[in-house]
Amino acid sequence: MTRLDHDTVRTVGDLPVAERRDDAWRTLLAQEEPVRMADGLAVTGLAAVKAVLREPNRFSAKKAFDTVETGYPLIPLAFDPPEQTRYRRILQPFFSPRRIRPLEETLRARAVALVEAVKARGACDFVADVAVPFPAQALLTLLGLPLEDHVRFTEWKNAAIELTADASGELPLTDEERTARIGRTMAMGGYLAELIHTRRAHPGDDILSELLAIDGADRLSDDEALGLCLMFVMAGLETVTDALSLGMERLATHPERRRELADDLSLVPAAVEELLRLDPPAPFLPRVTTEDVEIAGCPVPAGTWVNVHLSTANRDEAGCPHAETIDFHRPDNAHTSFGLGAHRCLGAHLARLEMQLLLEEWHRRIPEYTITEGTPHRARLIRANIGMESLRLTLGGA
Repeated sequence: MTRLDHDTVRTVGDLPVAERRDDAWRTLLAQEEPVRMADGLAVTGLAAVKAVLREPNRFSAKKAFDTVETGYPLIPLAFDPPEQTRYRRILQPFFSPRRIRPLEETLRARAVALVEAVKARGACDFVADVAVPFPAQALLTLLGLPLEDHVRFTEWKNAAIELTADASGELPLTDEERTARIGRTMAMGGYLAELIHTRRAHPGDDILSELLAIDGADRLSDDEALGLCLMFVMAGLETVTDALSLGMERLATHPERRRELADDLSLVPAAVEELLRLDPPAPFLPRVTTEDVEIAGCPVPAGTWVNVHLSTANRDEAGCPHAETIDFHRPDNAHTSFGLGAHRCLGAHLARLEMQLLLEEWHRRIPEYTITEGTPHRARLIRANIGMESLRLTLGGA
């Protein structure tokens, strides 16, 4: 195998991710591993991805996220064991299937309302009309907050992501744009700090109140609680929105799979796993080596930036035969889209539930849909997140 041509491809952003993400991931996977790029190393094969993610003390998430200026501790994402182990132990019970399952009836009603609204119009931008508000409503339900707050939470989340992208040079902002986004991010911090203060004094029937009620050695400080809330907002809104938008774009461009799903809604859970395998909303995870290591037989010194690519690991034929085929009948779909090891996504059960409910209720009511003629459907890679910029759909048999 050959290395990438560094005159034309220095970062993942130089690959055709926006228009042809399948080609982009296929190109990256075909390279000799680890792939040397301008921003460090890319680990692409399934075996190497598993090896890196299962050794969090040698491949540090904390050192990678130390470069992200948020003003808050990103809990538990930006910590390594043993601190990360403590946070995960505290949080795990709150995101178990037993705790998430009671939300189903409420979230299903939210999904039905959104789908019925766009069905009545006969067309929609699936991203703006469905994929953005539904995860935001789920988060607000989890936190016991008014549903109408979903608009400002989405604006705050977008501002925070764009600020980090600006700091890295990925999405340069003008001074005016930067000032506006700083203001929105500070407003989010102020809102969440006040929410924590209120819930400590007057607990409600919600996950945040329960977390704040923990006493003893596991008691969370206000700063820790703020970091948790920030992660709820950033992960709970961005990743599910992106996963829904990418999945629907894939179904809209593969009508035979769309029809298969609409004809048999019992396939929805398997379809969610397959769509996540093909399009992880966080296609790569950043790590920094804490000591001299080897990756795929290649010596790598301490302090090296390593991007672990879930998008390519999921397409490695060693772990997934016929990986380029969309197959809702795979007997074992052990994809890596929720990560592996100590940092495996805590919100995986909630994300799956949201996707299943939305896809089920959508295809129950709108089995026929196509991408509106003449409208673009481009993916947008910003930081380590990928999602559709927009996805305009014509509903019905047109």
